[in-house]
Amino acid sequence: MRLTTICTGLLTLTLLVPAIVTADAPGRHPAYLRARTDLRRTQILLRVHDEPNVMKNLRAADEEVEGAIREIDNAAVIDRKNLEDNPPANLTLDRRGRLRRVVELLRSARMDLAREEDNGAARGWRDRAYRHIDAALGHMRRAAVDLKLDRDLGF
Repeated sequence: MRLTTICTGLLTLTLLVPAIVTADAPGRHPAYLRARTDLRRTQILLRVHDEPNVMKNLRAADEEVEGAIREIDNAAVIDRKNLEDNPPANLTLDRRGRLRRVVELLRSARMDLAREEDNGAARGWRDRAYRHIDAALGHMRRAAVDLKLDRDLGF
């Protein structure tokens, strides 16, 4: 009876160890999961209140970031990746630091998405995510211009 219990335990352990070891492993495409985390942090920073003319551009950038996240989520579902991602963001930054961090995160996400893609079907969502990120960067540029005008005009 003891031998049967030991054999059953060893068999169970042999079957479970590979599953346990790979359960949290990022597997293929970890770069786009990092890109998604960067985009979620970006959203948090974009939703901090600012001047109305700047907020107009930040809201538009937020919509583009949301579109990029949706594209990445589509790929993550196909790859069966965990999408429970609630990253912290540094909300103590001043306005300039916050906007600079948003641009850094957008560029980082774009670089992560640029990594070699071995899934041909994923190229479409990646290209759409690129377009959303590029549009968000364009809105950030306009926000920076509006912010400079505000400062120059003394608002």
